Formats: sequence, C-alpha cells, structure tokens
Amino acid sequence: MSKKIELPAIIKNFIKATNDHDGGAFISCFAKDALVNDFARNFWGTDAIKKWSDKEMIGDKVTFEVDEAVEHYGDYFVTALTNGNYDKSKSPDPTYLDYFFTVKDGKI
Repeated sequence: MSKKIELPAIIKNFIKATNDHDGGAFISCFAKDALVNDFARNFWGTDAIKKWSDKEMIGDKVTFEVDEAVEHYGDYFVTALTNGNYDKSKSPDPTYLDYFFTVKDGKI
C-alpha cells in the first residue's frame, strides 16, 4: 500500500523551478538520459526535454500546487492543481493532473 510522504528535494526543486518559470533550474533537475512523457509524447534526454519545456512548461508559465504525494516502490506520484497559459479548451476546470517521478542519483 502506498503512503503519503515528504517529496525528495529534487522533486520540490522541479516544482519550484516550474512555478518560478526558471528554465535553467527546471532542466537542472533532470538526468542526462531522463524521459518525460507528456500526453503520449516521449522526450528523451535533457536536450529534447529543454526544447519541449521552453515552449510548453516554462513558456506557457505552467504552475503546480501539490494536492497529494505518495511513494510506491521507490517511485513518486504527485497529483497537482495545474494551471498556466496553455490551451484549456479540452481541460476540466479546475485541472488536476498526475505526475510520475523516478529519482536516481539525486536527479529525475
């Protein structure tokens, strides 16, 4: 059974960087070979993640407000109220999204 937990510092840093719209701090949270999946699109490695995030995370001024965080088998699951300047025409209001993190060697 999963349990509610305190998030690791790197995930907190990721959320802060996102909320601050700080692209440098955002990309520094990721391992060189990290994978981001966003709406069934995969972005492998920091170069691809940066290109995506500069437009769709930092550029769209996305923000997160954590509602729930759990750890399960070493992975972290965050449900967050998500907002920003992206197309919301197909999103519920308010929009709560689930984010999944694996942390290794202090990076996402």
